[in-house]
Amino acid sequence: MKAAVIDQKNSIHVKEVPMPVLNDGEALIRVHYCGICGSDLHVLHGEHPTAEFPVVPGHEFVGELVEARGRGAGAFQKGDLVVAQPFFSCGNCEPCAKGHDNVCRDLHFMGAHCDGAFAEYVKVATRKMYKIPKDMDQELAALTEPVAVAVHDVRRSGLQAGETALIIGGGPIGMLIAMVARHAGARKVVISEINEFRCQFAQKHGFETVNPTAPDFDARMQELTEGKGFDVSFEVSGSRPGIAAAVQYTTIGGMVMVIGMTKEPYPVDLSAMFAKELRMQGVRIHAQYNFIGAVELLKSGALNDEFRTLVSKVYPFDQVEDAFQFVQTPGDYFKVLVKMK
Repeated sequence: MKAAVIDQKNSIHVKEVPMPVLNDGEALIRVHYCGICGSDLHVLHGEHPTAEFPVVPGHEFVGELVEARGRGAGAFQKGDLVVAQPFFSCGNCEPCAKGHDNVCRDLHFMGAHCDGAFAEYVKVATRKMYKIPKDMDQELAALTEPVAVAVHDVRRSGLQAGETALIIGGGPIGMLIAMVARHAGARKVVISEINEFRCQFAQKHGFETVNPTAPDFDARMQELTEGKGFDVSFEVSGSRPGIAAAVQYTTIGGMVMVIGMTKEPYPVDLSAMFAKELRMQGVRIHAQYNFIGAVELLKSGALNDEFRTLVSKVYPFDQVEDAFQFVQTPGDYFKVLVKMK
């Protein structure tokens, strides 16, 4: 089969590779669409701490079931349109037993530790695969994994209906968190972002925005919360100023969600954490229960019109190298997909 392979740092090319070999409890999917994620670029640039070359990237995908083996296979039929949680977890370790399969002690994440979905075919764990309606917009279905990240982050935050939320970083994940948080009942969602295109996009979706580099930033933040701060702050930028702002502008007894991947350790104002009795929660990928939540949210259609606007560009598979080149340059776009079939 054909696959886009990262064979060394900053090198991705379409090559002929062997078909995946299924073991018991695994399924083979013919990939229809796959989205490019920031973590794919971390792998490409050699910045992922545990990825190994060569590897096929890609974990945001939708496709057609070809074969399923072992327990759970009977719930599916060949030709079903499916999505799958893109990692293999053991199911036996203490984190898995507690429902934290996303931090399994033997986690193998597709596109980093094992081959992913920028290929004609990909294998997944059958127990992590879910059927979706055949008439669902497949470009939308390809967003299931990033939507699952947003569902996971909002649920883990404990955000309650009527509370306020600050999103620091208005990229694809930040926008999805904002959409899900509002759907979950947040009465006010504010996005902190320096990129004007992203700010205008957020405003078109009814979100208030602030520019953290503006001279009146602090005054605006005080005005937006009547000096109280936000109930939950989602730090998605992975930046030193971002984590500082999250701690500073979260209300007394509030929650700081650490989502953005950082390249180095950043200091946290522990005095503010102490004085305001803040809580801080790190999050990684998404638990399987929250992937199910994303599937059901997409099947409901409740936010699909909003989610669909995040798909900015679609490349054919024979231009996958161009697609990866495109996303390495900042621009006016959100999600870039590759049509694999």
